[in-house]
Amino acid sequence: MEPQTNDRAYADLVSGLLDARTDPATGRFDAELDGAVTAGEMSVDVARRLRFWQRASLRALTDYTRTVLPTALGALEASRRDAQAYVDELLAALEGEKADEADVGAATPGKAPDAPGSAMTVTLAPQIDLEGPRPRLLVAGLVTTTEHHIRIENR
Repeated sequence: MEPQTNDRAYADLVSGLLDARTDPATGRFDAELDGAVTAGEMSVDVARRLRFWQRASLRALTDYTRTVLPTALGALEASRRDAQAYVDELLAALEGEKADEADVGAATPGKAPDAPGSAMTVTLAPQIDLEGPRPRLLVAGLVTTTEHHIRIENR
């Protein structure tokens, strides 16, 4: 069964927050345009075009946020699930290792597993599924390059 995701809830949350936003800067922008037109510093046509592109910029940013942010929140949720599954796998492997050690100690009654003359203890590394989910690391400002820069100093 696929784990339940909150994609719809994240989208609704982001949309609600964007819709509830007030924008006094746009009001100030409009007042400045109107003042420039009234003072004869700008034509009505230029003010209309500037207002149009300012509103288009805000709509584009809002659309981008509505698209990207819910997806990013869903990815964080999936990462938390993957990290928990990874810890659960490691815990199961560790508990299996402890059970194996207890079986070796029980094979030689009266002797600790590591005591001289006791049965040999073999400790295996936990089995880790390299094909399954792995924890992820998000790094802000990480930049990859395809070029290697070599600095040669003359001494």
